[in-house]
Amino acid sequence: MRRLQPEDLLLVLGARPPTDVGAWLRDGLRDAVATGRLEPGATLPSSRTAAAGLGVSRGTVAAAVDELVGEGVLESRPRSSVVVADLDRRSHGTTPGPAGRPGPGAERPASVGAPDPALFPRAAWARAVRDAMRELPDAELGYPDPQGLLGLRRALAAHLRTARAAPVEAEDVVIVSGVAQGLALLGEVLAGGGGGDRVVVEDPASPGVVAQLRDSGLEVVPVPVDDRGLRTDALPDAAAAVVTPAHQFPLGVVLAPDRRRELVAWAQAGGRLVLEDDYDAELRYDRQPVGALRGLDPEHVALLGSVSKLLSPALRLGWVVAPAEVREALVDAKRRADLGCSVPEQAAFARLIADGAYARHLRRARLTYKRRRGLLLDALARDAPHVPVEGVAAGLHLVVRLPDGDGEAWAVSALRGAGVPAEPLSGTSAHDGTRGVVVGAARVQGTAVPRVVEILRAAADGAESRA
Repeated sequence: MRRLQPEDLLLVLGARPPTDVGAWLRDGLRDAVATGRLEPGATLPSSRTAAAGLGVSRGTVAAAVDELVGEGVLESRPRSSVVVADLDRRSHGTTPGPAGRPGPGAERPASVGAPDPALFPRAAWARAVRDAMRELPDAELGYPDPQGLLGLRRALAAHLRTARAAPVEAEDVVIVSGVAQGLALLGEVLAGGGGGDRVVVEDPASPGVVAQLRDSGLEVVPVPVDDRGLRTDALPDAAAAVVTPAHQFPLGVVLAPDRRRELVAWAQAGGRLVLEDDYDAELRYDRQPVGALRGLDPEHVALLGSVSKLLSPALRLGWVVAPAEVREALVDAKRRADLGCSVPEQAAFARLIADGAYARHLRRARLTYKRRRGLLLDALARDAPHVPVEGVAAGLHLVVRLPDGDGEAWAVSALRGAGVPAEPLSGTSAHDGTRGVVVGAARVQGTAVPRVVEILRAAADGAESRA
């Protein structure tokens, strides 16, 4: 592979700004690698040569390169050369191959919202486990605090204040075994709180969320979602609403600003609770993600999140940032459910956040998924321009509307047969006539891209194309 010169870097970086040249260099290189403008394997010039050619200090170059090596965007090679990482190649692990097909030992198909497990930061996690266990006091190795390890609650509060613009203190956070358990526990609190047993859900919505709420004894009331998010003009009387405002599942839309205010006003007017599932909110590719809804009203919004979309669902770690009115009941429900989450894993996650490794992994994941999504969309635009893809540039899945149920069923079966996670859009809605396919795009790369395009084009074109 070729050795880059400073002028090659200037072509992708653009004009040097008068201030904050470190961010210009770091962010510009990161974006150039993600978009393929710097090809994998290309060797960067030495820090001395790059500094002279770009008109910046050598320390600025070294700091930017060190950070990008830590994120996996660049690779440090023997004899001190630094090369552009191949983000797709590095993601080929022992489980999925290039087409996302499960490897030996796989027990179940991946969810459409699951990340690529090959991106899990094994080395950083191992260091976090080692360091956390070395420093964990003996007293923490008894039965855990059902609200969660204080160190993790503090670390999460700081992260969410910065990353999600949410007013959060450690006392607000309850550690749970993923968003699924958080919803189940909040459902138990709602069902036993005497505040009514009706809960609004988005339509379409995650079938798993709907089933959980019903299992808690709650009546689920679907409210339509359009291209501006939940139809707040259609909100009925209910005790609560479960929403995905930053990146709606499955349609991928963002709740519009006026509807965010209207939803909060609805909650305030009736003493209701909004359960904000933050889903994959931090995986926004075209801009900074919108702030958490909780920022508008901490007293009526419970913010739920987890590591399942950014690290791995196998960790079973999540959180509820709960309003004071329900926090005690929520902690009590957690105590009754399982006495609390694993302390060593909580401590390791706290260390991962505190050391900056979590933020570095998030940046690397954004780059990788942005690149894969872009390659798939480019292929669809080129080879199947009539196939409609919905949603903003975010997340781990795509939605494609289809004209009929036969095409939907065929597409889901064909995609799964190719090792690509897929779900019928009709299965997410309470209303007939919703047809399409939800495609898990996190591991779609290489030879899988043309196959996905072929399947979606045939599904959209009708029965003769599928013959």
